[in-house]
Amino acid sequence: MAMTQQADQLPVPQMPQTRHRTKPCPFCAETIRYAAIKCRFCGEFLPGAKAGPGAEGQSDESQDAESQEDSDILWAGRPSVFALTGAFIKIACFTALCWAVYTYPVTLLATRLLKANVKIEQLVRVEAWIDLVALALGLAAVFALFWKVLALKSIRYEVMRDRIEWSRGIFDRKVDNIDMFRVVDLKLRCSLLEACLGIGTVTVVSSDESDPQFQFRHVYRCRRLYDILKEAGLKADKKQSVIHVE
Repeated sequence: MAMTQQADQLPVPQMPQTRHRTKPCPFCAETIRYAAIKCRFCGEFLPGAKAGPGAEGQSDESQDAESQEDSDILWAGRPSVFALTGAFIKIACFTALCWAVYTYPVTLLATRLLKANVKIEQLVRVEAWIDLVALALGLAAVFALFWKVLALKSIRYEVMRDRIEWSRGIFDRKVDNIDMFRVVDLKLRCSLLEACLGIGTVTVVSSDESDPQFQFRHVYRCRRLYDILKEAGLKADKKQSVIHVE
């Protein structure tokens, strides 16, 4: 009895009070610690947290697939600069011709071929004007090519789960979109040169009155874009219960 009273008289140490940052669980809304990677109430792993030993079976590929499903943008891209290959060749040839005229004494060659007696002052004056025109034309051709590249790369395409969106314009940006369930048909076209360069054009036929036919012009890996649009269109039709009648 004495031993029991002595044991009851021993002071019981109190646990130190600690304060932790908390946050609500996105699955069950219970309050858990801020640094938690797994909810102690529902047992779900939190988004963005590294899985513990119990989730070692989940591979990196499955995690990438889940993150891709959470993303709203299925595909994004711009027209390929390889679409201007023909313009590059033409402007390069024209610029080389202008440079040849600028560097070579054309007036001297003309006087020798025509055997005309022309004063040297007149030849120098004419030569200066020819050089100036050749230089101006060459610079204008280079600037035109630069402007074409800038205008082409200012176009941006985005394929989302519920719509297709594209923007264009250098100084004045314009944005348009097409609802995915309005897509009726898809067409893929690429020329021999585009097939060699790995680019192509995907045409979207839709029931949208403002854009009945929209084109993804000269995009890289066009076949992948075609498959993404096909799958997204089928899912949107199923979600909206849409049946396209030809």
